[in-house]
Parts: sequence; C-alpha cells; structure tokens
Amino acid sequence: MYSFVITGRLKPYVRMTRLGQYVDAQAKEYKASQSAIAWQYKKRMLECSWAMLPERTPLSAHILVEAPKRLHASDLDNTVKAVLDAAQGVVFKNDLWVDEIHAGRRLGMEYRALIRIGIAQNQ
Repeated sequence: MYSFVITGRLKPYVRMTRLGQYVDAQAKEYKASQSAIAWQYKKRMLECSWAMLPERTPLSAHILVEAPKRLHASDLDNTVKAVLDAAQGVVFKNDLWVDEIHAGRRLGMEYRALIRIGIAQNQ
C-alpha cells in the first residue's frame, strides 16, 4: 500500500464544461489544485522508487482529510474525487478501478490529506 501526505488546502471537485475549465474562476482554481496535488504524488513516487499500481487491478483508497477550521466547508465526496482525480495517471492508470473508498475528515493543525492507495484485498 502506498502512503502519501498531501499538504495544503484541497480544492474539492468542481463541475465544469470544456470551455468553462479555461474561463470559470472556480474551475481554474480546481485545475491548479489538481496540479499541485499531482506534483506531491509524483514527488513521493520518485522518492520511494514506486511504480504505478498495475492496470486492471481492483484498488482500495483510504483518505483522511484534516483542516484547522471550518471542517464542513465542502462536501467530503467532492474532496475525495479531487484526491483520486489527481492520483490518476500518477499512482494508478484509471480511477474506475478503485473499488473501495474509506474516507473521513477531522480537525487538525493544518490543511492536509493522509492517503493510502493499494490493491484491494477483498476481491
């Protein structure tokens, strides 16, 4: 199982059109957040010499989001989607193979997400 600590404020998933991703402020903020998260995934993958998880393999994700205040400022499911979308193409090929998701949130000292992604055991 691969473990990651993603620091910084996560921008939850935002619905957008093809054009909207270039002109809508919320969509642009989401895209920037995705790049920052993906960079942190890539950095950890390189530090640990990890290879991308195998294709066509059921995966499991455990996500704990911490925030210093306003814990319920956004939907947890949209934050989970943002975390998994950013991992796509870096940690695993396609998020359609994520069969198990365990997610939670709690107050913490800073904005961060503790993430473990690996091969699902209950298949």
